[in-house]
Amino acid sequence: MTDHDDLCPGPGPGTTAEAAEHELRVLLERAVPQLPAPAQRLESVRERVRRRRRRRAAGVSVTAVVAIAAAGLLLPGAGDRDGGRPQASASLAPPASGSASATSPPLPTVPPGYDLMPFDNLAGLRLVLPSDWVALSAVGSTRAYVSTQSLGLPQGGCEHQLDDFCTPLDRTLADDGVLVQFSLVSSKGLTGKLRGTADTTGVTAVSVQPVLTACRTVGGTEQLGTVILGAADSPVMVAATACMAHPRPAQEARVRAVLSTALVPS
Repeated sequence: MTDHDDLCPGPGPGTTAEAAEHELRVLLERAVPQLPAPAQRLESVRERVRRRRRRRAAGVSVTAVVAIAAAGLLLPGAGDRDGGRPQASASLAPPASGSASATSPPLPTVPPGYDLMPFDNLAGLRLVLPSDWVALSAVGSTRAYVSTQSLGLPQGGCEHQLDDFCTPLDRTLADDGVLVQFSLVSSKGLTGKLRGTADTTGVTAVSVQPVLTACRTVGGTEQLGTVILGAADSPVMVAATACMAHPRPAQEARVRAVLSTALVPS
């Protein structure tokens, strides 16, 4: 008997036609070569893997930057004090608007009901904010705050903090309330890693972040974060952390719009 006879015996006594057909199919399957995936398909798979790795690394980097900057969330005096006092009293009025110079990038479009607010202490950060929001920024500070509610430093600033906690809110966040902290960060290494993940204006994707204890303390239930990068050759970036209390979908969309249209010209 030949090898072929072993693999595919023909019909014979006691062998049904169905069994013969089955043996034939087995033989044909063994004879068909298992072709490797086309090179183009393999390259496509590799590219998807590379993109996933880049997105994962970028997400970790953004979270790290926001976490580092937000470690002082609701602490306006942290890292910016001279003898424990702010260098200047904070102003509750919106920062004065300024005009763009010939070398500045185009300013964001300001729709009706919104104002363009510059924060010169944060590398010239520009924000398009709803007109009824308030801002808090101290001269010489590397942090600024905007909120849907009134803001103000406690009497004596943050010199005598309770359990190292200081809040610029006059009261805890009401439902749908928002408090956003902007912190200036300088790191050439981190800006280089994040540069490829930002949009054309330098803003990384606004993402959901774990809610910090400080945010929960003032009534926050959800938190968003992003990083706004400066010019291509600049190590400067601004980390933004938004603390929200039971936000309605429209309010969360408004916060995302404020963060995604932020601009650092320097």
